Amino acid sequence: MPVQMSDHHAQQIAACVATETEPVEAVLARPLDAGLDVAGNALPPLLHRRVVLFIEQNLDDDLSLATLAAVVGLSPSHFARRFKAAAGEAPHRYVLSRRVNAAKRLLLETEMPLAEIAAAAGFSSQAHLTGIFGRAVGMTPGAYRVRRNACLDFLRAGGVKPQSAAA
Repeated sequence: MPVQMSDHHAQQIAACVATETEPVEAVLARPLDAGLDVAGNALPPLLHRRVVLFIEQNLDDDLSLATLAAVVGLSPSHFARRFKAAAGEAPHRYVLSRRVNAAKRLLLETEMPLAEIAAAAGFSSQAHLTGIFGRAVGMTPGAYRVRRNACLDFLRAGGVKPQSAAA
């Protein structure tokens, strides 16, 4: 049975989501990494924006190198070099970080089962989500949700640590 949150608690959880995740607007506001592009071959800002928005809108779809390269009309190898020169990281690593970001948001905001979160965030399975998430965040998705639930319990208790039954 779901527990209703007060508006105040919902605002605190929204603030938590804001600090735990990175919106695409923040990604787009980052300066492109011109320092890595000594030859002037970075993906131009307009194409970079196009591919970043495509990734964000299609996290649960095939985001292979060939798919991403087609978005900007480049060969996969040419795209990979130009994306890395602009963004400072390889396309695959970037896609995984955005998928982890999406999974964090779903873990914080919903009660969806982990397998559904994995699918919605574009991971091939719950095990794939758990492995990538664990390496990126330092805990499993289940532990992340437990931490969120402990935070909610704390807020529901008026910011007072609940008494342990063993104490």
